[in-house]
Amino acid sequence: MSASSGRPRVAVLMGGVSSEKEVSLASGQRVLEALRQLGYAAGIVVYEGDIAATVKALQGRDLVFIALHGGEGEDGTVQAALDDAGLRYSGSSSGASRLAMDKHHSKERMLAAALPTPAWVRLQLAEGPIRPGGPHEEALANFLDQRSYPLVVKPNGQGSTVGLSVVEQYDQLPDALSLAREFDSQVLVEAYIPGRELTVTVLDQRPLPVVEIVPRHPTFDYECKYTEGMSTYTVPAELPLELTVAVQEAAQRLYEDLGCRHYARIDLRLDPEYRFYCLELNTLPGLTAHSLTPMAAEAAGIPFPALIDRITGLALADPVPA
Repeated sequence: MSASSGRPRVAVLMGGVSSEKEVSLASGQRVLEALRQLGYAAGIVVYEGDIAATVKALQGRDLVFIALHGGEGEDGTVQAALDDAGLRYSGSSSGASRLAMDKHHSKERMLAAALPTPAWVRLQLAEGPIRPGGPHEEALANFLDQRSYPLVVKPNGQGSTVGLSVVEQYDQLPDALSLAREFDSQVLVEAYIPGRELTVTVLDQRPLPVVEIVPRHPTFDYECKYTEGMSTYTVPAELPLELTVAVQEAAQRLYEDLGCRHYARIDLRLDPEYRFYCLELNTLPGLTAHSLTPMAAEAAGIPFPALIDRITGLALADPVPA
């Protein structure tokens, strides 16, 4: 639905209290400009952690375009509050958002759907120093018995590789676990997949061109994601046609299996033998000038304003939450 259908009133919800607040503000400002360019009656609401006050500020809008990233903005908390208030919003439902943000449970769903994902163990870490012999030690030891280094350590419920470390040897594990625990008491230790970084955005049930990322750091970390010049991109990724199709189909299957809607981005690794592994699904991928979803859309012939118009139209077509 665009301006010609009566100037829907759209609030761009941005900000938040997660470590991704600055990215959210950049995404939100760009979305706002696109909506106004398209003719929508658009304004902004900045979320600062008070859900009740935010919902009150959103009343009377035809749609909430969620430009939050991470934390309560992406884990289903804000979405559930909007459902309760009878407000339409862009992006996946509260249930799908909660499931996708929980890396452990989403990886379990990948395995159930026969989608390859790196082997992992989930640890529940208590506060205090990470020392040998802690309650997490048995599960970690069993996992390490079957794995070789390097390993990836990351929080279970964070995005944008916040709190992530690549561990080359055992004595680096305590610091990596401590860093991840700063963001979530549940921490994943995961097999590291050497090779190439790929991502696929699914828009309205259809995968966009595969993007390959070449970061200047060993991993596509926060700095490489959001600092100009710290990564280079190839879109469409230079892959054999059969592999391209397989990667896109896997992304679409995960999107559907987790119950996503409107749009989402799936991150993958491709090893030197051309085997791919699904890492995670982002229900609210970045929409900044450096973000991967707009890049993929552009390669598919969808300029940024048209991308925002498509997402907005999909969301406006949804029934109002009862």
